[in-house]
Amino acid sequence: MSSLPNFRLGSLFSRKPGQPIQPAQSPGSLIHIGERRIEQLVVSATEFNADHLETSEFHDFSELPLENDPAKVTWIHVSGLHDIEQIAKLGALYGIHPLILEDILNTNSHSKFEDHDGHIFIVNRMLSFNSANAEVDVQHSALLLLPGNILLTFLEGPTEVFAPIYARLKTGGAGRIRNHGADYLAWAIIDAVVDNYFHVIDGVLDTLNRMEDTLQDDASDVEAGDLFSLKKEVSALHRMVRPVREMATALQHSDSPVLTPAVRPYLRDLSDHAHQVREAIDELRDSASSLRDFYLTIASNRMNEVMKVLTCFSTVFLPLTFLAGIYGMNFDVIPELKFRYGYPILWGLFVIITGGMIYLFRRKKGL
Repeated sequence: MSSLPNFRLGSLFSRKPGQPIQPAQSPGSLIHIGERRIEQLVVSATEFNADHLETSEFHDFSELPLENDPAKVTWIHVSGLHDIEQIAKLGALYGIHPLILEDILNTNSHSKFEDHDGHIFIVNRMLSFNSANAEVDVQHSALLLLPGNILLTFLEGPTEVFAPIYARLKTGGAGRIRNHGADYLAWAIIDAVVDNYFHVIDGVLDTLNRMEDTLQDDASDVEAGDLFSLKKEVSALHRMVRPVREMATALQHSDSPVLTPAVRPYLRDLSDHAHQVREAIDELRDSASSLRDFYLTIASNRMNEVMKVLTCFSTVFLPLTFLAGIYGMNFDVIPELKFRYGYPILWGLFVIITGGMIYLFRRKKGL
């Protein structure tokens, strides 16, 4: 592509590596592992039913209202996981097990689904694609569904993925989300995260397509390091997204009491979406591998063309070198040395042999 003469793909992941895990820590130790994305933790408390909606923001969990009404859904969303003291306060308020709090604070935790003690705990990755710089932002995400219509969600920083959910809450009592419990809200949040995977996959696929177009136009515009870094990062993206199908399947088949029969059809739909995401991310990884193989094929073909030309020139000069070598030998008696026209005849042979071999190579499409 002529519009990309100096095409360089930025890192797909703007996420910085987390802090190393210290060995021999006591189980349930509250240690934040990861980067600090915002200066101050922000807590959003939303309480709603069909006739009521109230949202407040706090910076300290001690300000949260503790009188949870089971007839209303209580959604506590935490943005910022660096404040260990505040997370510990939240755990004390809602009786959250220290091992769960440990997984919430550890942004390097693998995706997981836990269903025990009357609650559901889910850890996964929230992804968003920035088309301006072709980067995928990765956030550690955790969700805890508790009895009494209580839902807790945790993110490292702000996100636009939840914006449609807040918009649906504000549409009024006629909306489906306002007439269901916390389990439906949990499904809506997970479904938004999963659906956003499609947007990310499409964005990365567009980057791969642009790279492929550049390779087809002029492979010299693409550096091998960029291409192999892209392949590596797509593989990392595949590892992040791949567990979503297992998580959705486990959620669908869970018999937890916090999941009502009314939400079961939506969980089946979520499982279908997760299956489609798994297929899409597998195809994306295959496309990245194919792009790498395409680049290697182009490089090999270019090398073959160069070697073919060099071989032809070497073949042309082989008989010339042979003739020149004969007359360069140190013998006193070489008949042609005394022949008056020996030198012109030798040059004539050089020209005839060279011209004849070049003609032969062209006919055989060697040049």
